[in-house]
Amino acid sequence: MRLERQYHDLSRPIREFTFVVDAPEEGMRLDALLRAHYPWKSRTYYQRLVARGDVRLDGQPSKASIRVKRGMRVVVRQPVDPAAPERESADDLVFLYEDDALAAIDKPSGMTVHPSGRIRHGTLIIKLPPRYRSDHQAADIVPRLAHRLDKDTSGIVLIVKNRRVDAIVTEQFTRREVEKTYLALVQGVPREAEGVVDAPLKRDPEGGTHLHMHVHPAGQCAGSRWRVLQAFRRHALVQLNPLTGRQHQLRVHMAHIGHPILCDHLYGDLRPLMRPDAEDAVLLERLALHAHRLRLDHPLTGEPLDFTSPLPDDLQQAVDALAKEGGA
Repeated sequence: MRLERQYHDLSRPIREFTFVVDAPEEGMRLDALLRAHYPWKSRTYYQRLVARGDVRLDGQPSKASIRVKRGMRVVVRQPVDPAAPERESADDLVFLYEDDALAAIDKPSGMTVHPSGRIRHGTLIIKLPPRYRSDHQAADIVPRLAHRLDKDTSGIVLIVKNRRVDAIVTEQFTRREVEKTYLALVQGVPREAEGVVDAPLKRDPEGGTHLHMHVHPAGQCAGSRWRVLQAFRRHALVQLNPLTGRQHQLRVHMAHIGHPILCDHLYGDLRPLMRPDAEDAVLLERLALHAHRLRLDHPLTGEPLDFTSPLPDDLQQAVDALAKEGGA
């Protein structure tokens, strides 16, 4: 059995960040170091945090001008965001399935699954505590993400409710026993009805963000199966099945074969999809990728689970409008 993962409890709001000064950072001013680690805030902002005593070096308050040493432990307390809701809630989440071990949620496009960078509230994992956390230990559940979806990707996200279940499900993902099916609208119409992209992926040092990936012979092996479901005049609706689980895999692979997913700001054309019958009317502005189906064995009973999320309204409307335009 795979060992249980060790990680922070992301189901509660993050109130502080912690890191240890590494060798290349030795000698930096504290305020410059904070700006380098957390670039979404200004250096002046971190100077104010230090002055308020919200930044500590090895447990002690400090000054913004101090030169840090290797091995120092830096703790940054996060003030409460005035824009944060008074109480997070899971009331707006759509549950496709739930039992004592896990739940399947239909995530909308635009929702981040976990806190990241400047996004501190409104994330999927932060919405879950009011539903699951309890002051009574026997009833307390710490929800965890079994996998992730990009912010702009809609569809199924699996939530596990304890470490034992998490370890079993993680093992299924690792052994590629979980079958994931996506639907996407892509630019152009592939010549073939179906195919497999076998192209290794690696982080792109010249990409616009640290998440940017590209096809590279020295990258990790990555495979994606695709099949045309419906061909339109200038676009196609395709089914995608990732054979591996690399970051942005489907997005990079479809761009690699010349059919990027529509409205992909990293690997395709950022411009929105316009209505075929009215060029000044926007039909779709978000990434046209949807996690449509997820199949796995129940981690405790072994029974097969098969979750399906239909195309959300915005993608279905885009498909309908493109269909009226005519076939390829």
